[in-house]
Amino acid sequence: MVTNDGGWDTTASMVFIKPGSWPSDEKPYELLYIPTDESPTSNYEVHTVPNIPVRDMRPSLEALDLDRHGFIVASLASALRYENIRDEKALRDVYAAELRHLLLETLGARAVFIHECVLRKRPSDAGATHQGYGQPIPIAHTDYTPGYVHKLVDQLVPGEKASLVKDRRFQMLNVWKPLRGPLRDWPLALCDLQSLQPEHLVALDEVHAQQSLESQHVLYDPAQRWHYLSNQQAHELLIFKAADSVVPGEVPHASFLDPRAPTDGAPRESIEFRVLVVY
Repeated sequence: MVTNDGGWDTTASMVFIKPGSWPSDEKPYELLYIPTDESPTSNYEVHTVPNIPVRDMRPSLEALDLDRHGFIVASLASALRYENIRDEKALRDVYAAELRHLLLETLGARAVFIHECVLRKRPSDAGATHQGYGQPIPIAHTDYTPGYVHKLVDQLVPGEKASLVKDRRFQMLNVWKPLRGPLRDWPLALCDLQSLQPEHLVALDEVHAQQSLESQHVLYDPAQRWHYLSNQQAHELLIFKAADSVVPGEVPHASFLDPRAPTDGAPRESIEFRVLVVY
């Protein structure tokens, strides 16, 4: 359990999949494209749970453990300037290279493969468009199922090396940070794996026009313990599990509106790398 002797504990409203809201003979799904017929875009419902305690992990950073809690915090003072963050070549040659080195050194890994990078930027005005950027996601979820991760290994690792990776310990990790800090607008909450039960996770098909992937939504349970990093700075990385071949665990996460955040504060901009780490 993450202890807390101070810090910026808060409460939040989060969105969860509604129990029993999908047909008993169907798997929950969501269409992430516009269908040509009148097919429903999803077959499940969600509901908002208010006043969830979200504890500040900052007073306990040294105690965090990737296997026990499912998340840690690392520091990376990147040489990539803010104005170059959307330059794909600079992002690959500078930040991705720095991140790979950090994970190899911090985790003692043998190899790191980049799966994807997600940039999110919330509009500064309520009525403004998102200009093609992803937005903060308030629904509690994990990005993959353990079964889908095995398919990802085949995609990310060339040829026969994929089977060698599967013979070793490997993890899918999310590495998340704000582009500017301190972050007060829509921070990211993580669920302590020690408070999560397997039955809290519901596999979901995310169906795109050309492919589908399998993620997980979360059934709310008041025993779940949620944490966030208060006033997170741009050099502070949240590293959390999406899958692990040896010590199972997929960390549910969700963005939330902190009721204490200033209304005139800077809107959130964030970057997330999803990576395969091999030991």
